[in-house]
Amino acid sequence: MAAQSFLVDFCDRWFDTDFALRPSSDYQCPINVFDEWLQQQSQSDLPDEGYTQHCGAATSVPVAEGNFDACIIAWSQSIGERSILQENGVVRIIVTSTNFAAPWFSSMEVLGKEWRDSEKWLETDRLHAPEGVNRMYHTSSNFWRYDTNERLLQTAYGAGAIALSFAAVILLVSSRSFTLTLFSVLSIGYVLIATIACLVGLGWSLGFLEAVCLAILIGISCDFVIHFSHAYAMHPGQQARDIRTKFALIHMGPSVLAAAATTMAGAIIMLFTEILFFGKFAVVLFMTIVHSTIGSFFVFLTITDCIGPSDPTKGVDYIVNKIRQWFAAKCSKSVSLREQDKT
Repeated sequence: MAAQSFLVDFCDRWFDTDFALRPSSDYQCPINVFDEWLQQQSQSDLPDEGYTQHCGAATSVPVAEGNFDACIIAWSQSIGERSILQENGVVRIIVTSTNFAAPWFSSMEVLGKEWRDSEKWLETDRLHAPEGVNRMYHTSSNFWRYDTNERLLQTAYGAGAIALSFAAVILLVSSRSFTLTLFSVLSIGYVLIATIACLVGLGWSLGFLEAVCLAILIGISCDFVIHFSHAYAMHPGQQARDIRTKFALIHMGPSVLAAAATTMAGAIIMLFTEILFFGKFAVVLFMTIVHSTIGSFFVFLTITDCIGPSDPTKGVDYIVNKIRQWFAAKCSKSVSLREQDKT
C-alpha cells in the first residue's frame, strides 16, 4: 500500500525538478491515470468488466495488495497502455516518459551536469522509497550520447598513455639512456598535442571514427623520434652532443624524410576516396606525419643539440653493471657455501 502511494506522488516530485520536463502539457504518469480511472469506475453505473472482476471495488490508489497487479494489468489492457510491463500476472516495471531540459545536441558539460543532477535526485528518492519501488532508474538517448563520448574520451586518453608508456620502455631499451627517453617522450607528446589541435581547428569532434583514427595516430607518432634517438645513442665512443646530433641527422635524416614523403603521398591519395573512414584517416595520417617530421627534426634534434648527453648510455650502463656485480657476488658466495658443505 505504501509503495502505491509513493508511486502516485512520484510524478509530481519528479517533474518539479529543473531537469525533468513533461512530454506534453497534459501528460500524466501511468499510475496517476490509473488512479483517475479507478475513481471514474467506482462512480460509474456501468463500470468496465475488468474493474468489477479484478479491482475489488477500489475507489482510488492504493488498491488492496491482493488486487493491485490484476487490476492495473486489466486497466492497461483495456486502454492499450504499454507502459505496464508484467510477467505471469505480476507487474514488474512501470515506465514513465520524460523530456530532459538539455537538448540532445547540448555540450558534454551540460549533459554531464544534467546526468549527475538527475542521478543524485533518484539516489536520494530511493532512500525514502518503500521496498519494491526503490530500484527506479532513468535512461535517455541524451545520456547514451554523453556516456559514449565520455568512454571515447577516456579511451583516447588511455591509448595515449599506453602508447607513451610503451614508447618510453622501447626507447629506454634501445637507446639505454634515461635522458634520451625523456627527450623522446616530450617530442612524441608534441606530435600528439599538435596533431589533435589541428584536427580541432578543422572542426572535428570526437566520434567512433575519430577515436579509431587517433588510436592509430598514437602509434605512428612514435616512429621518427625513436629512429633519431637510437642513432644518437649508437654513435661509438664519448662524443660531444653536437657531433652525436649531426651523426643522427646525417645517418637517419634521409631515411626519415623518404618515409615521410611516401606516407604523405599515400595520405594525399586517400583524401579523394569516397569512403568516410578513409578520408578521415587520410587527414589524421597527413597531420601526424607533418608533425612527426617537425617533432623529430626541429624538436628532438634541437633539444639534443642544446642539452643532449655526450655519453647517453652512462647511467643505464652503470646500473646494469651494478646489478651484474651483485648477481656475480651472490653466485660466488653460493658456490663457496656449497664447496664448504662438501668439505
